[in-house]
Amino acid sequence: MSLEDKIGALPDDILLTILSLLTFKEAVATSILSQRWRYLWTCLPSLNFRYEEVAPHNDDEGNKKRCHRPILGVHIDRYIQMLQEFGIHFPLLGSSKGDIDLWVAFAIAIGSYSLPLDLFDKTKGLEPYLVQLDCVFSIPTSSLNVQNRFKSLRELRLKFGDVTDEQFDTNLSSCISLECLHLLESSRLVNVKHCLPHMKLNYLEIYNCSDLENIEIFAPNLVSFKYRGPRIYIFVKDAKQLVNVVCTCLNFGVDEYPAKNTLGLPYTQGKHFVFGQFGDYLSQLEYLIMDVGSFEGIRGSNKVPLLCNLKHPTLSCLNASRGPFGMLRCYQLVASLAKASPFLHRLKLHTYLYPTLAYMIWFLQFSLYSTENSPHKYLKEVLVSGFSGNKLSTDFVMSIFDFVIELEKIEITSVYLGDVANSLVKQGKADVVRKSIGLLHQRLPAKAQLYFLDDQFFIKSGSYVDTCLSRAF
Repeated sequence: MSLEDKIGALPDDILLTILSLLTFKEAVATSILSQRWRYLWTCLPSLNFRYEEVAPHNDDEGNKKRCHRPILGVHIDRYIQMLQEFGIHFPLLGSSKGDIDLWVAFAIAIGSYSLPLDLFDKTKGLEPYLVQLDCVFSIPTSSLNVQNRFKSLRELRLKFGDVTDEQFDTNLSSCISLECLHLLESSRLVNVKHCLPHMKLNYLEIYNCSDLENIEIFAPNLVSFKYRGPRIYIFVKDAKQLVNVVCTCLNFGVDEYPAKNTLGLPYTQGKHFVFGQFGDYLSQLEYLIMDVGSFEGIRGSNKVPLLCNLKHPTLSCLNASRGPFGMLRCYQLVASLAKASPFLHRLKLHTYLYPTLAYMIWFLQFSLYSTENSPHKYLKEVLVSGFSGNKLSTDFVMSIFDFVIELEKIEITSVYLGDVANSLVKQGKADVVRKSIGLLHQRLPAKAQLYFLDDQFFIKSGSYVDTCLSRAF
């Protein structure tokens, strides 16, 4: 009795969905299963070469070249019609420029929609790859047709590749169909500027470019702008569709701005990093992620402008240099945001652990006094990460119960979720956290549910607390 191949009988679309969940190496390995599977992997819409999948134990430059250089000739004709994303995730430096340019030319030749270049640097101190996309048009090769240039490219992600100010402008001008641009860890960017309107760009992300001083961008259809780095000037022109802003600064010790921006015009919106830079768009924002260190002083956080469309704010306390007052500033800013944002729906708070002192508790109670008399009718969901279980953290969560009168769900975890680099850091001791969760349960509003994410369980009002908490940690 022959066995029926039920998986092989599935339509190609379903099989390709299964293959897309595998690594590239695993997907290629399926070619030996049968004639049906032999070339199926070549129909995948994305092709990402990852160093850890190809050569996890080979770190020398020669082995890296042997791993990636011959791949370009594999089934190029099959990919031309169907490949949507072509990515390179290798620790390659400036010495590999010729090879990287060839990969980029391949992506252009097949009309790839997405081009991620993650050239993570394992060799500190050496010259990184300088991104010059226009150079690929001069590559002497007959097998790659790059005449269509970047007309198909919609998403470009550059990580650990150097981009100069001139190349930033050139790349945007060349990629007229580009919708999403990600620039991460580029050390040569200083004055990012693009003065001509880019009509397709709707997503711009610039993270951790340490020498950056200015950003000036003209993208009328920009929807999302994300920035993390030094405190700089940001000028986004005529972005009437902008609804999502992520803006966190790293050099928190710098509180002063020069009198004028790079256009020679004085700033009139004040010195708050986020509200000052995006003053023209505050009334249209729906999503806002910022660090409390963006404000020049604790009292200054009371002066929050009207955010009439804000629904999903996220506040992170990343400023360890200010000690416990960083957390207190975050708590005070919550009160101000609640007043200034009448239609909040979901609030996320990420805080670090600091020791509990008597004067801190007094200051917290004083700073939250205004929230007790300002009930919020639309805020229904709250997430608190980095919960330490100390009195400072517990009192703050209880204050949320008091003014969020329509609260339906609050999620709490001791794991700090405000920064990818610290996403595995737990705050507080397990027994202290468990005890505080029990106290919060006693104060939980009747209509609300408390989800303790460390437990992967939730506590309903009126249920047995000890049973739920026994699974914590």
